[in-house]
Amino acid sequence: MDHDQFNYSDEAPLLRINVLVCDNESLFREILVAALDREPLINIVGAAASGVEAIELSEKTKPDVVLMDIELGEGPNGISIANDIKEAFPETGIVVLSAHRNKEFLSSFLDKGTSGWSFLLKQSISDIHSLTRAIESAAAGQVTMDPSIMNDLFPRQRSILERLTHNQMEALMFISSGYADTAISEELQIDENLVEPLLQTIYDDLHIENTETIDQRVQATLLYLQETAQVSS
Repeated sequence: MDHDQFNYSDEAPLLRINVLVCDNESLFREILVAALDREPLINIVGAAASGVEAIELSEKTKPDVVLMDIELGEGPNGISIANDIKEAFPETGIVVLSAHRNKEFLSSFLDKGTSGWSFLLKQSISDIHSLTRAIESAAAGQVTMDPSIMNDLFPRQRSILERLTHNQMEALMFISSGYADTAISEELQIDENLVEPLLQTIYDDLHIENTETIDQRVQATLLYLQETAQVSS
């Protein structure tokens, strides 16, 4: 999969995103498939009821994104299965679903240290467009976190984030939630052409260098999530 084919912005991706859905609850799985199938940018390539089936279908269909529940009944949880899929197909995006703000699951998610991961709470998916945006972000190689979890996160004492200004912290929170530059400019009420310079000040203050393997936006998101990982169970 070529991440460049996906336009990570407020505009629609150039190509439809092939999505595999994995959830052991048949009703919720069917609801997800039906809702996403109506989205013009999404192409459902399969639906799995177990982790083993998800791995088999991933090998067969080569999805751009796997939408994965954490709790899959007996056997490995969704993060473990998603990690196996990610190892086999590194460019496949993963959108992880959870019913709980579980520290263990969140820690596992943060420890992956890779691009193309999103973490959402099931109870937040009242708006299918939020789920679609997370799928687009994962397909584009970005890292995002459920907004309701983001609101519960807070910097630890003597965190490296304390060196940032209020505006920088807000911008960092928005990119960690998957916001594009246009949306950030609207939230911060600044011109869109000022967003990238603002983000660059964040990278500079946090000593985040641009590398060939992982870009600064993803590095900043991972650092923010790691530094604000004190969440309630």
